[in-house]
Amino acid sequence: MIPWRLKFSGVRDYPPTLLDLSGEDAHVMITGPNGSGKSTITFCMGAVLYSAKVDIEGLKSRNLEANQTWKAAISFLFKNEGANKIDAPDYVEFTLKIVQEPGQPIKKEYSISTGENIDEWEEEKRYTSGDRFYNFTSYKNDLKYKYKVDPDHYYLIWYQQEVNQFAVMHPEERFRIFSEMHGIDKVQRDWEESMEKVKEAEETSRASETNVKLKKAELGMAKNAFDRYTDNQRRLYEGGKLYAQSLLGMEASYQKQVRELAGQVEQTHEDIHEENEELARIRLVQDRLAWELTDRKEMLQSKEAEHEQEERILQDIKDQIKSIQVKIHNLEDELEDITKRKSQMTRTEAEVKAELERVKIRQQEIEEALKQKDSELNKVMNCWQEGVQVIAGLEQEIKQIDSLETIHKARLAEYISSHHVQMTIDQLNRTILDNRDRHDVLRKEKLELQAELSYLKEGQNVSYRQRESLAYFKDRGVQAFPLSALLEMEERVNPREEQLFQAIKYTVFFDGRKAVPPNDLYHVPLSLVIPDQVRMSLPNVPLKVKGDLRESMLPHAMKALWWVAQLFEDGLPEINGGMLTDSLGIRGSQEKERLILSQKAIRLRKQEVENQVDERTDLMRELDASIAGDTKLYQKLNGIIHQVKESEAFMLAEHEHARKRERLKALVHERDELEGLRRQHEQKKQVLTRKQIEDKLYQDQLEEEASFYLELGKMKEKYEELHQLNLNLTNEKRREREQKLKLELLEEELDKLEQIISKAEKEARNVAGQIDDSARKLEYLAVQADNQKSDQDAAEFGLMDVKRELEDLKQAALAIYEEAAQNVDEHNLSALPVLKSERESGKITFDLARNEAGIDPAAPQNYETVKKEYERFESEYTRTKLLLEQDKERMEKLRDQLETTISMRVIEIQQRFKNYMSQFQFEGDISWDSFEDRRKRTHFQLFIKARKEGHRGSLEDVSVKARGGKVGKGVSGGEESLSSLLFALCLLQNLQITPGFIILDEFDSALDENRKVKVFDLYEKELQRKLIILTPKSHENEYLNRFSKAFVVRHDPRIPESRVAGILKKERVEH
Repeated sequence: MIPWRLKFSGVRDYPPTLLDLSGEDAHVMITGPNGSGKSTITFCMGAVLYSAKVDIEGLKSRNLEANQTWKAAISFLFKNEGANKIDAPDYVEFTLKIVQEPGQPIKKEYSISTGENIDEWEEEKRYTSGDRFYNFTSYKNDLKYKYKVDPDHYYLIWYQQEVNQFAVMHPEERFRIFSEMHGIDKVQRDWEESMEKVKEAEETSRASETNVKLKKAELGMAKNAFDRYTDNQRRLYEGGKLYAQSLLGMEASYQKQVRELAGQVEQTHEDIHEENEELARIRLVQDRLAWELTDRKEMLQSKEAEHEQEERILQDIKDQIKSIQVKIHNLEDELEDITKRKSQMTRTEAEVKAELERVKIRQQEIEEALKQKDSELNKVMNCWQEGVQVIAGLEQEIKQIDSLETIHKARLAEYISSHHVQMTIDQLNRTILDNRDRHDVLRKEKLELQAELSYLKEGQNVSYRQRESLAYFKDRGVQAFPLSALLEMEERVNPREEQLFQAIKYTVFFDGRKAVPPNDLYHVPLSLVIPDQVRMSLPNVPLKVKGDLRESMLPHAMKALWWVAQLFEDGLPEINGGMLTDSLGIRGSQEKERLILSQKAIRLRKQEVENQVDERTDLMRELDASIAGDTKLYQKLNGIIHQVKESEAFMLAEHEHARKRERLKALVHERDELEGLRRQHEQKKQVLTRKQIEDKLYQDQLEEEASFYLELGKMKEKYEELHQLNLNLTNEKRREREQKLKLELLEEELDKLEQIISKAEKEARNVAGQIDDSARKLEYLAVQADNQKSDQDAAEFGLMDVKRELEDLKQAALAIYEEAAQNVDEHNLSALPVLKSERESGKITFDLARNEAGIDPAAPQNYETVKKEYERFESEYTRTKLLLEQDKERMEKLRDQLETTISMRVIEIQQRFKNYMSQFQFEGDISWDSFEDRRKRTHFQLFIKARKEGHRGSLEDVSVKARGGKVGKGVSGGEESLSSLLFALCLLQNLQITPGFIILDEFDSALDENRKVKVFDLYEKELQRKLIILTPKSHENEYLNRFSKAFVVRHDPRIPESRVAGILKKERVEH
């Protein structure tokens, strides 16, 4: 499609204007001063071709009156010529009509006119906003798909400065345009959609996990309720049974006890009567003995009083004799001692007094010396004690150091050093990471194998790329089937004949018309396959419709069989020898060779995949064990490394420990010296003390001699007193002999009376003992009778209580009572306390179980219901986790695909860009990068870097400028324009379609004359299109000669009015 003519009216300040753009290879220049209205022409072209970049309101003249209706019309004529000629008449004209009443919105109408001759239209379509079929969307689609002149989609019109803006554009915006032009934005959207899907899947997975946890907690509560219910029923039965058995046993035991106690009570009453008669007889004997004993005791008391009186007299005589004897003895001793001492005296009384005075003076001197020694000894002792305390502290510290040294040496002997431990930790970390990576690889392989196995279990043997395609269609809600799901080999043929279908057997059929396949497998739209006959098998091809298909899938299978049949008929495309031949070439196997159309092969593959899944499961289990062991050791070493460092630090302080040991030795030596000095002082003190004692003894001797000389004058009076005492002693001894004889006669009489009384008292005691025994027996019998009666009453009351409780138990649990009643053995009953204990235990258990709160009778049913719900949620959680893994895997694949596509496209334009820049003595580079912002959104950037050849330094992006209003950094304006133009040329070179024209506004505004010509020639050479250039500059002839036509736009502000004047180049004729 080649631009041929442009007409417009009612646009800004232009009168009705026509621009003749004819000529397939004729380049057109539109020039004029700035502000003359050149860009308005490109706006008209964009407006009539429904460009989203053009605001229709901007085409309205500002000089129009407010109450005046605005009417405008734009027609753009194309000739159906060029490299991509479309299926349409020779001429196609696109028209836009605009009407805006005062105060009303703009009304637009688009139309497309076609015909073999200009202005002789054979068909005309009109598009309005309210039409059901021919609306603006239909117009846009026709421009895009039918006529291939959509200016935005095919980048046919580069508006004012657009072609020069790549250099100053932000790298993100630059990447956006680059991705749109190369279709990368679709891949990016797919990847971003997959990311959103992963996030949704993660949310779903988290929600499922939460549901599982909540349901698990609910299951736990239901299980507790169920266990409580089960335990309650068990306790109810066991407690009730024990309660009933013990009550029945107690009933039998009480009945037996009542009978026995009745006989015992009767016998006890008879024993009480007999004992009362015996007690009366014994009391008569007791009364007689009591009268006789009283008479004898009165006689004894009288004699004892007389005897006591005589004994007191005798004792007084003895005391008097003893006193006299003591006095005589003392006087004799005293007189004898004085006599002996007088003979022993060596000093006179005067000498004794003088010597005693000297001894007292010497004692005072020794006392002063002792005080001085005590002071010196205290000082030495204080120093010695301080040394002992310091030594004790040091000894304790050194003992602790020795203990720690043993621990730290043992630790270093085990772990060598912290560096060695750290190296081991690093090695373990690397091993754990490697094993985890290997585990992830095995997990992915296992997931792929499990996915394949799920298809194999359904009788389908699909490849990885087939699964990718099936997932692609599933995500879009489109039914898709691999060929092996619809067709199978004939059973009669050898499975190896499947090689015949090697080029097509991985084909994917989908229920639709259009799709963008995710890979290079055959993707056949079933809606476009229309069989001419119904077949279930092929006569010459060993392939048939699968026999176990659902009825809804049979039409798809028959379409697939018909499609395969077309490949084995004459003509292209065809299959021959397993190769697919079409008009463009030959295609072989789509995947690695394996059998997928034979049921036997599917079974073998299923077994193989199951084995591989088991093998990877075992490997993963081994890796899990290895990772767990290494992780445990890793954690242990991480926990011990600081202790090893402490041991190393302790060993480094060994010199400090040695210094402390040396200090201890010095202190011990100093303590020993103080100990020696202390002993010297103590020895001197002992000498003084000994001398003090000796003087004290000598002083005592002198004082004793002085007292002797005082006593010596008293001896005469004491000799007379001794004589009188001897006479008194003789008289008292005579009186003593007389009194003793009198006492002996009284004692004989007393002995006789005591024997008589003793015999009587013995008889009385025997009688009293008999009475006490009889009374105690009676008391015992009475208590026994009362006890037996009480026991009888208690047994009867107990029997009544037991019967009442049995009646209550019958009402509460008749079945348990009846079962217990059958097992009671009256001849083999337990003891009553045991029965009571069992009855109490059973009753408590039974009552607690019967009255236990919170027991739900529906607990078993509730537990089963909640358990099923939990299993359903757990299954759903497992499924969501599997889907999440698949979504993540798909997201990573799409990311890889996106990055690969970007890299490939960047490399393509990079080579061209470098080549183009080198023609202008520049080095150029194109690169891209991506980053995530705080919201985890991925941003892509595309960098255009340039540097003059021969210059040093790194390549910088052409959009880099100095900051803060400064200058001097970055490339020049001309270099910016050059890099933008060459980058735009690279982008245009990579488009999938080659249109017949391009319109560039201000294409050469920043280029000098030399570069301008070279850039134009490069565009002409590379694009091979009709160029329509808008430029405000004046140009040299060399540049002007590149154009076949030129239009000059002039604006007269006085009217105001813009006009266009056309200039046609004439070829020079040489003669």
